[in-house]
Amino acid sequence: MARTTTTTTMRTGMTHTKVAFVSARPAKVRTRPCRNEIRTAITRGRTERERCSWIARSSSSVDNSSKSQDTETETTTTTGNTFLSEMSSFLEEDLKHLFDEKGIDKSIYADDVAFEDPITKYSSISGYLYNIQMLRYLFTPEFFLHDIYEVNESTLETRWTMNMKLRVLPWQPDLTFTGTSQYEFDLKTKKVVRHSDTWDSIDDQEYFSMEGLRDLVKQASNLQQTPELETPKYTTLKRLADYEVRRYESYLVCETGTSSKDVTTGDGFNTLAGFIFGGNEREEKMNMTTPVYTTSAKEEEPGNTKMQFVIEKSKYEKPSDVPKASASTARVTVKEEEGSICAVCTVGGVPLQSDVNEAEAKLRKALARDGIEAEDGFELARYNEPFVLPPFRRNEVLIKVKNFSM
Repeated sequence: MARTTTTTTMRTGMTHTKVAFVSARPAKVRTRPCRNEIRTAITRGRTERERCSWIARSSSSVDNSSKSQDTETETTTTTGNTFLSEMSSFLEEDLKHLFDEKGIDKSIYADDVAFEDPITKYSSISGYLYNIQMLRYLFTPEFFLHDIYEVNESTLETRWTMNMKLRVLPWQPDLTFTGTSQYEFDLKTKKVVRHSDTWDSIDDQEYFSMEGLRDLVKQASNLQQTPELETPKYTTLKRLADYEVRRYESYLVCETGTSSKDVTTGDGFNTLAGFIFGGNEREEKMNMTTPVYTTSAKEEEPGNTKMQFVIEKSKYEKPSDVPKASASTARVTVKEEEGSICAVCTVGGVPLQSDVNEAEAKLRKALARDGIEAEDGFELARYNEPFVLPPFRRNEVLIKVKNFSM
């Protein structure tokens, strides 16, 4: 590769790892009007009208009657909260089986349960279950539940990530959606009567959303390929229209400095390749991984860029397990990159420094728009070998962030 020097690669799309429950109710990065907010407003309005009606009725009754009604209301509220707490625990377990052989427990859903997302709509339990099976066989989905919380006395909301691979297309693109689901219960029957989804990547959540369809088509038509190699594990926490936020686990790298401030330089590649292919004190050969990282210089650490190869974590648990550099690769150091949360955007083809700078500037502008604090510096991740044609290459710009919350 002339200016790019890319790399070996690893599999990215399907290497996400399940995220445990996050704290409290997540705050959305962007505020957007959607049917969820409208429905919540309607529900709150209905609750307020019922409360006022009750006050009017109770004002004409004696104190003892008022106390009795107060007690009854408090008991009903407590019962509702207890029920939602039980349903929260139930969903946490049940959704683990959303796309496996066991499947979800359909007994908690009403026969006429209404399901709606930006491009799909059903009004029966049979349609609801059909949609799940359709996703399972066409997309091979992975579902990760991040949180469950109460919206009101009859509604729970979940936050999730779903990774999919569209198997019916020859290039089998990876698709990622993040968003929320609201489960509205009938407190008399104890069943879900409505399930509605929103996607973080679009503003128009109403069915049928052309914006939602375009988002699906855009991902499905993405030709970028990720090699079947070991790669750092991450979970996509939120995918928006112009970037996504990932949580990376820690991973090992071998690193060397370059003689350039250009992150697209190939300088350093041969040194690192020599190290992993036996140029170390044990003459040990290591497997290729992906991506190749090039890190920019930071304001507090001015200088040239650094290039990194990922070291297979399946073989080496910590830096001391990795053989030390030999005399021919003395510039190479091994270290562990700590787990982090990064904002990520793509840059296509065979990027030049100007392309990377433009992508970084757009990403920082988007983070500022969404109130997310970005750290100094960035990384360019390149996943493919030099012979891969530009339309099929996967390249990303990553910036670490400080104050992200879901």
